[in-house]
Amino acid sequence: MTTIETRRLVLRDFTLLDLGAYRRIRDDVKFQRFYSEDDACPDRTDALLKMFVDQALEQPRTKYQFAVTSKTGELMGSCGVRLEGAGRASVGCELARTWHGSGAALEAAEAVIDFGFRTLNADCVYAETLADNKAALRLCGALGMRIEPERTAETFFRNRWWTTVVLSMSAHRWRENESRAAGGMTPPARLPD
Repeated sequence: MTTIETRRLVLRDFTLLDLGAYRRIRDDVKFQRFYSEDDACPDRTDALLKMFVDQALEQPRTKYQFAVTSKTGELMGSCGVRLEGAGRASVGCELARTWHGSGAALEAAEAVIDFGFRTLNADCVYAETLADNKAALRLCGALGMRIEPERTAETFFRNRWWTTVVLSMSAHRWRENESRAAGGMTPPARLPD
């Protein structure tokens, strides 16, 4: 079982025992607002958790969707990194609304991105989100990711069109940001709110 510990969190592989808590997180109507109807249904939640458990058993392993838990073991959400080929890895994070604004998403995402660069040897990580998801855009900005303007798309769900945005960062830039932070220097500018 792969486990990453941070100052306040434990990121670990999912087990089938997490299903009830994972359902409660994803059943929240406000949580679902940036997911399509198909992605927000209970059957999809069950399928996702089973897929995360199966991915943890694959050899060689290229997909890591971690259960994000508090140090006391409470499931807070998930955060993952997936090798997509040619040195690129996708990242994503979802937390229960009770944890929004706590800094837990930033802490989990930093750990997962660091894992992607150091352990999986990715050259670049990227995240895909909806332009309307301001919290996700702020998180990506806080991580040092930049919008890739040539990689936007439109998708239709919940009776409207949504613009999808891709943000990315190179391993070089990640290490550069780390050394600035370690040296007490001001980190690079972030995306506006």
